[in-house]
Amino acid sequence: MPPTDPYSIELSYAHRHHWASTSDDGPEIWHISADVHPDGAEEPISHVADIEIVLINPYDTRDAFGVLDGYDGDLGLIAETVLDPATGRLNPDLAARLEPFGSHLMILNQVQLSPEWRGFGLGVVLAGLAIKRLSRGCQAAVCYPWPLNGPDNDQTGEDPIQRQVAVAALSDVWSQLGFEHFRDGVHVLDLALVTLNEAIERLRERVIRYA
Repeated sequence: MPPTDPYSIELSYAHRHHWASTSDDGPEIWHISADVHPDGAEEPISHVADIEIVLINPYDTRDAFGVLDGYDGDLGLIAETVLDPATGRLNPDLAARLEPFGSHLMILNQVQLSPEWRGFGLGVVLAGLAIKRLSRGCQAAVCYPWPLNGPDNDQTGEDPIQRQVAVAALSDVWSQLGFEHFRDGVHVLDLALVTLNEAIERLRERVIRYA
């Protein structure tokens, strides 16, 4: 069983930027903290998860690849796959797969669950809720599957077979939200579809049994 009732979990969103910054200076970084606040208390009694989501508008950023790669090398790898190197906009093959709504691209960069909260299916539903909350104006969400604790905390070591198994397992996890493989390990979720809403409701039902 979880350490406490998962219905007491609240998500807090934080984003900071300099008043003079523009989209060319860096991507829009959102840090989401999931914590247990019993009976609306101000101070949490348990930290559940950290999520990082990156937003960028490839149509409004002069060098979207450079902006993403400059912030995080892993984001640069994703950018190489989803952006057209000639124009800096969405890869035409990817654009053809998406509904023509929204202009921003969302990257699910990291999901880290506290050890005591693992194994209850919370990571995927919390990530889905965060994606939904920040999805306004976004055409698609993308991710490169790593173990839920991020590549820096990957327990598979350097064994390529273990790593492949772990990535395949996580690909199945993110598919529960509607993510589909696009190319070179990058998975994409079309945010114009109702897939995400339906998935979140289905995943909520799985968490109810722990309440």
